[in-house]
Amino acid sequence: MYVAAPTILKSIQINLWRKSLFLGCVFLFLQCNIKNQVDIVKNGVADLRSFPFEEGGIASLEGDWEFYPKEILSHDNLQTTSKGYFKIPGLWNNSPVSSSLSDGVGFATYKLEVILPPEEARYVVYVPEQRTAYRLYLTEKVGVRSGIPGSLALSSYPSLQGQSVSIDAKDKLTLVLFVSNFHHREGGTLSPPLLGTGEAIQGYIFANGTIDLALTGAIFMFGIYHFIIFFYRNKQKEAFFFGLFCLVFAIRILFTGNKTIYALTPAIPWDLMIFMEYASVFVLTTLFLWFVEGLFPRFISINLIKTISAIAILHLILFLIVKPLYYTRFEFVFQIFGLVLASLLLFRLIQMYNRRLPESGLFLFGYILLFVGFSIDILSAFLAEAELSVSHLTLFLFFGVQSSIITLRTARIFEKRRQLKEEFEKSNDIFIETNRFYEKFIPREFLTYLGKDSIENISLGDSNQREMTVLFADIWEYYDIIYSNPVETRILFTNSYLGRIGPNISNNNGFIDKYIGSAVMALFDGGIQDAVRAAEQIQWELEKYNERRRGNGFIPLHAGIGIHSGETMLGIIGESERMESTVISDTVNLASRIQGLTKKYSARILISLTSLMLHEDLDNIPYRILDFVRVKGKKETVMIAEVLVEGIDTVSDKKIANKDLFESAIFDYERANFESALEGFKAVALDNPEDVAAEIYVKRAEYNLSAGVGEDWDGVSDWEK
Repeated sequence: MYVAAPTILKSIQINLWRKSLFLGCVFLFLQCNIKNQVDIVKNGVADLRSFPFEEGGIASLEGDWEFYPKEILSHDNLQTTSKGYFKIPGLWNNSPVSSSLSDGVGFATYKLEVILPPEEARYVVYVPEQRTAYRLYLTEKVGVRSGIPGSLALSSYPSLQGQSVSIDAKDKLTLVLFVSNFHHREGGTLSPPLLGTGEAIQGYIFANGTIDLALTGAIFMFGIYHFIIFFYRNKQKEAFFFGLFCLVFAIRILFTGNKTIYALTPAIPWDLMIFMEYASVFVLTTLFLWFVEGLFPRFISINLIKTISAIAILHLILFLIVKPLYYTRFEFVFQIFGLVLASLLLFRLIQMYNRRLPESGLFLFGYILLFVGFSIDILSAFLAEAELSVSHLTLFLFFGVQSSIITLRTARIFEKRRQLKEEFEKSNDIFIETNRFYEKFIPREFLTYLGKDSIENISLGDSNQREMTVLFADIWEYYDIIYSNPVETRILFTNSYLGRIGPNISNNNGFIDKYIGSAVMALFDGGIQDAVRAAEQIQWELEKYNERRRGNGFIPLHAGIGIHSGETMLGIIGESERMESTVISDTVNLASRIQGLTKKYSARILISLTSLMLHEDLDNIPYRILDFVRVKGKKETVMIAEVLVEGIDTVSDKKIANKDLFESAIFDYERANFESALEGFKAVALDNPEDVAAEIYVKRAEYNLSAGVGEDWDGVSDWEK
């Protein structure tokens, strides 16, 4: 089971990556080579006598066409004195003076004289989507339309569908294009008509439709792939939201760009097409934020995501009620809001990368690709250029990057379980052979990690480096109690306390490496969840012990526990006649320092946030981000969190209830928004006066608010020891 699952997922990922690379290459090739863009239209005339139609070339009729605003002309009615020139593609809104249509609503006729080679040939004219209905005349009898253009809103009907028409011609061909718009904020032309042979135009239309369908199918498969990951291991909520994101975007591709949905359902209403184009953006934004929150918990405010989700729902309702003519007028506002939100998220991701969160670098790379692609598309839309699909390609690459992240995380979990299973079986055999007496001095787990069958086989200098979790636990009042008791009872008291601590560690796959007075140093190799569970059970056991002490008239005890995971060096030190086991690493030092902070914050359990993020059941562990600190003598920033034990006392329960308010104030404090942070911390302290951390932050915020901070402020606190 442990081997098959990651192997299957890896196989699926490799197949998706191969398809990604293939489709990406096809996409780039077609986008760069499908049309021969030539500036051939000048002053209403296009000279194509030397254009390579026979080689499959497609002429993009982009340039200045004759322009007749607010006039309906055809081949048999071209007599007018109001002739001007207007660029295709071009929106009337962007050139209100020359178009005479300042708000984009109205109608106009375009005319183009095309000079063709002298040999007669069959040509095809393809007119993509325009704003919002058009009719193209080639002669008085040959033409094509999309929607129903007219001079009034009641007599016209919009459409997004491109159309093509063929004609046998030579020497000269006159194109008359009548465009009307009464249903959208933009009026005019979005893309230039294309002229070429039937085979070339059909190949172009087919190629673009094929790209859309291929992208839709591939992205749909990405979504199914992530749903499989979610249902196989439903704690990975980021896989669920990313799967939804893929499915929504796959549907969006059919309704945008080349409007491939028309090939499946030609009668689809125009209002629904516009609704899908706008509504999908809000849905995708919301799903993406939930995906990022699942991938990197607590680094994006949950309240912010909920607010954006509520705004998205309100807009969806608004789009269903209001006509597109009105809500499309706010497209520029939507675009600016999207860019601001994307920029803020980019800034937050850079912060996560600087803190060296797992996979944050790979995620940041994929997001930058996505950010650049969407920025280019928004800029092209703002400048009224022909619609681009750069975002489709960059999003496709982004999908591959994020699939790699989730697959790596899933495979790592399965590999860890497999290793634990193998080590458990190996340890079980070693335990039977180990000398029971010497196990009381050197833990049998220590021998296992050194690769020794028996304590008799160890020698000075034996060592092994491995990633482990270190737990330090100590009594705050130990020396006060020791010096207030007779000498003969001090050892009895210490052993009475330690005798209650040890079983909670061994019962959770850990072992005690050494005792330092009342302090306990324990090691866990089965995952951070074992250490957290042991810490919680120690606190509950201590509560039972305190009930007995109170009954006998003794003061209660408070134990602070610090936890951190990382690389450790286990080995045998000393000299040939006197040896002992020990662990030497920065991980041990950091866990000890974290334990030392428990009394400062009056916290039962403190843990480094990077270690806590490795917990397999994090959603069911009450915790709150407590501080951003820096180890003395080191430049690295350490984020610490407080694990809260529900139901153990009223102070802890109130900390759990105030978690969101406290963490929101923490992030305000980190961003130097001291006024907002102070308000939050005061609210927490008012509701829970025994929350020492809140009181500490109130003092910090008040001081920084009055004294000010420099430009290098990073919200990090330096340890005093």
